[in-house]
Formats: sequence, structure tokens, C-alpha cells
Amino acid sequence: MMKYGDEHVEHRFTLSFTESELRGQWQDYFLGIHAADGEAFPEDLIDPSVLVICNLAGEIVQIVLHDEGCDCEFQFTFTEKAQIEAYMKQHVNV
Repeated sequence: MMKYGDEHVEHRFTLSFTESELRGQWQDYFLGIHAADGEAFPEDLIDPSVLVICNLAGEIVQIVLHDEGCDCEFQFTFTEKAQIEAYMKQHVNV
């Protein structure tokens, strides 16, 4: 996780399914994100979570890092997004 424009930093974490919501042509999935043992998220992140937006065919369209339930100035790295995609395929069947 890194702020837009900042240096590339990878974080290790685990994920948990929170809820899903159908929104017109989109299926939104909300995931809890938890720092792995010995890891710390950036201190500017107060309550991070993940929003995964899929189309109705189950394809991931966007992965968004939220803080306190809202979009924030942080983004996931490519490796972190790949971990989230793998979680979705294994646990949520997208």
C-alpha cells in the first residue's frame, strides 16, 4: 500500500469476506484486511478495508483500498492486487 505518487512499498496481509452488494450492473464485495504478523500498515491508514467491484459475469473490474469506509489517498501495489484477486477466486468464486 502506498500513497499515490510515493515510493513502492509492499505489505503482507490476510483478508476476510465482510459482505457483498448488488448495485445495478456491478457486484461489490467488501473485504476486511488485516496486517500479517510483524507487519504494520502505513500509520495514516486508520481503518483500512477493500472494495472489489465485479461485473455480473464475475470478472474483477476494480480493486479499491478504503479507509474508514471511504476512498482514500492510498492504492494497492500490483502484487497486493494479485493477492486480493487470488483470494477472490479461492474464497468468493469470482
